[in-house]
Amino acid sequence: MDRIVDEIVLFGLGLPLLLLAPAAPAAVAAPLLALIATGALELLDRGEGSAQRQAPASAASPVRAARFIRVARPAIAAAYLIAALAAPALAAFVPLLAYAAVAQNLGPLRFLWPAALLGAAVSGSGALAAAALLLGALACLAARRATKVQTERASLRQWRDAVQEDRLALAERARDLAERQDLEVSCAVLAERARIAREIHDNVGHLLTRSVLQMEALAVTHEDDPALAEELAAVGATLHEALGTVRASVHDLHDEAFDPQTTLAELIGEFPGVAGALSFEAESLPRPVALAVVAIVREALANARTHGRATSVAVSLLEFPGFYQLAIEDNGRAANLVGEGGLGLASMEERATALGGTFSFGPLPPPRAGSRVFATFPKTQEVRP
Repeated sequence: MDRIVDEIVLFGLGLPLLLLAPAAPAAVAAPLLALIATGALELLDRGEGSAQRQAPASAASPVRAARFIRVARPAIAAAYLIAALAAPALAAFVPLLAYAAVAQNLGPLRFLWPAALLGAAVSGSGALAAAALLLGALACLAARRATKVQTERASLRQWRDAVQEDRLALAERARDLAERQDLEVSCAVLAERARIAREIHDNVGHLLTRSVLQMEALAVTHEDDPALAEELAAVGATLHEALGTVRASVHDLHDEAFDPQTTLAELIGEFPGVAGALSFEAESLPRPVALAVVAIVREALANARTHGRATSVAVSLLEFPGFYQLAIEDNGRAANLVGEGGLGLASMEERATALGGTFSFGPLPPPRAGSRVFATFPKTQEVRP
């Protein structure tokens, strides 16, 4: 935009210089020729830049077009400057062409444009030549300023884009760190719940069980004392109730300590030499389905690593309105797994069908190499015996 404004100003300043030119038909055509030449230079310059940005380097047509433009721009400017030697009236707009030559870096024309004013000087229009020379010098300075501003703006845009990319990358990294931190906290909480459940089961549960047995033994020993036997029976009932409450609490803690997403993530990380990826998109996963999914994934990973010699695996669990879908894809050799007798496959299929689901195993469609385990579980499970 700055270049267009500068060229409009130079064109406007060239019009008064026509008054210094000798009367000739060229004085009438000079503004039109200057506009045509300058407009052609601008269009070719913008077309070359657009072709370089959009066309691939291997395309033949854009390369030929770019070569033509690189030759046509200096040719148009040189033609006008040579015409100014023969028609002094055209010298009024030589500063406009000088501006374009410097702004578009048209090679030697950036320095040879004053030679186009010799025709005006020789024909007796020295004032026109002097004014055009001064205006041309100012036009060159303006062109250098516009080029510098354009370069700085491009550099500023690149810097801004780089900063934006860095900001987005940092934001994504921060999200990843936050998700990892949440996962670690969740794993720690679940592990602590599991530890508490084990401690209660191993210590308090055993102590209460021993107390119940001792109380029953005392009740048998004092059967001949009805009053004492009644009191011991009441204490025994209390101990039984306490033991039931402890067992219920242990089961609740154990159930809460089991998180299928965390368990799958840990399970994938337990296989050395296998790069795993997990996609878990299920909000409400029933415990029977979760246990079956974990078991199938464990068996599938073991088979892929041991028999298929897989080095990468992708596990995805998706929730749909009527069912859950489990897919396990690896880059191993499916034929090896089938050739082993299929005991692992039978076990996985039994776990899926026991919940009313489906199971399938096979190679990935060409050109992909590897195998895929696919299972579905309906949301209304009908457990089969």
